[in-house]
Amino acid sequence: MPQLLGLTAALLCPLVMFVGLFLVLRTPGLKWRIAWAVLCFVGVGAFWMRASDGAWGFVPAAINILGTGQQAGFYKASFPLGALVSMFICVSVRRVRLQAAQRRDDAAGTKT
Repeated sequence: MPQLLGLTAALLCPLVMFVGLFLVLRTPGLKWRIAWAVLCFVGVGAFWMRASDGAWGFVPAAINILGTGQQAGFYKASFPLGALVSMFICVSVRRVRLQAAQRRDDAAGTKT
C-alpha cells in the first residue's frame, strides 16, 4: 500500500504542473504569462520512496524546477506550489474579467 501512495504522488506532481501550465496558456489577459508558465514547474520539498521496500523520506528545504528528477527504483515527487499559485492567479484573473464583462452588460442593458 505505501508503494501505491508513492506512485500516486509521483504521478500527480507533474500532472498538476501541466494542468497549471494549460491554465496559464489559456487564460486571456494574464500579464507576465512566461513567468507564470515557468513558475508552474517549481516544486517545494522533495518526497522520495524506494519502490522495493517502501522506505521513504522527505526533504522540506528543497526547491525543485521541473520536478525532482528520475531514478530507477525510486518514486519522487515535490509539492507543486508554483503550479498551485499559478492556478489561483489564473482563476482570479478569469473571475475579475467575468465580473467586468457582467458589469458592462448590466450597464449597457440599463442605458437602453
